[in-house]
Amino acid sequence: MLAPVLGAFVLAACGSDDDHDDPVIARAFDQQLRWSDLRQVVPMVATPEDSAATAQAFVESWLRQQVELHQAELNLAASQKQFEAELRDYRNSLLLTAYEEALVYQRLDTAISPDEVGAYYEANTQDFDLQDDILRARWFRVDSLEKRVLKRMEDRFLSGKPEQMRDVEIQLAELGVLITDHSERWTSLSELSNQVPVESLPPVGPDGKRLVVRKESTVWFVDILELRPRSSPSPIELVRQDIRTILLNKRKLDLIKNMREDLYRQAIANKDVEVHE
Repeated sequence: MLAPVLGAFVLAACGSDDDHDDPVIARAFDQQLRWSDLRQVVPMVATPEDSAATAQAFVESWLRQQVELHQAELNLAASQKQFEAELRDYRNSLLLTAYEEALVYQRLDTAISPDEVGAYYEANTQDFDLQDDILRARWFRVDSLEKRVLKRMEDRFLSGKPEQMRDVEIQLAELGVLITDHSERWTSLSELSNQVPVESLPPVGPDGKRLVVRKESTVWFVDILELRPRSSPSPIELVRQDIRTILLNKRKLDLIKNMREDLYRQAIANKDVEVHE
């Protein structure tokens, strides 16, 4: 009996967008399923056969659920059924969150100037301590060079003289050796250790430091331009985006706080809220 009735309702709905009647489609104990409930899940663009099948499945699922809910009502203790307050609080929370997010989207100024970032960094430098050594450096590796050739390369590299380093770079080009250049970006010691067999770094002065690391027949040459040890303040360029996020979040919280206060004051002024003594 259910399928023909549902099919008739679906056909009627497909033929009219202005159906003011809201008949009962199904009943389970003291609960009723009306056509307005069913219409929300039946696709109006589907064929009558597909719409009837969808309606049939939905009604049967609803009936089964109501039977189980009825049994739960009969068997659960009263203390196990006190969901009204929790559901109300959850709905209120969702409603307020949606409203506040819409308000933030409409009114939040997302422009953060470099001066604001710099001021926050200077006032909160201790919050940005490094968790690892970081450095700006250039390095390369050579394999199986003759001792005489390798010694000459080491001497030129360690001299720190620009003209000597140019000779090294020419020699590297002839050997097809590439230089990894991280002189314009910060590299963590952990990242460096993946390419160069070093576990720690010596102190680095204002003029930098040059290292030669040997392992079997391979030699790594590391030119450290600047070193920031762990637990020291992070360079501002590494935390700039973090600071921007912090400042935007603070603006967001201030905006919401002010909105709540303004709404409450307006409600008091309009006598929309009162406390009965």
